Amino acid sequence: MRFADEWTVAIRDVTPLAREVRALVSGGDLDSAARLLPEERPYPVEEGLLVHLQG
Repeated sequence: MRFADEWTVAIRDVTPLAREVRALVSGGDLDSAARLLPEERPYPVEEGLLVHLQG
């Protein structure tokens, strides 16, 4: 189980953050909720590798 012994570098409880984001989204403040979240970046993949996944 290399993923557990070698690859995992940290585990963090994000429950308070998730609750805050949910409250903001429920209240319609999507911009504030988005600012609390990390930037999403595409995973780098060689061109053509995921062609079979496109519908």
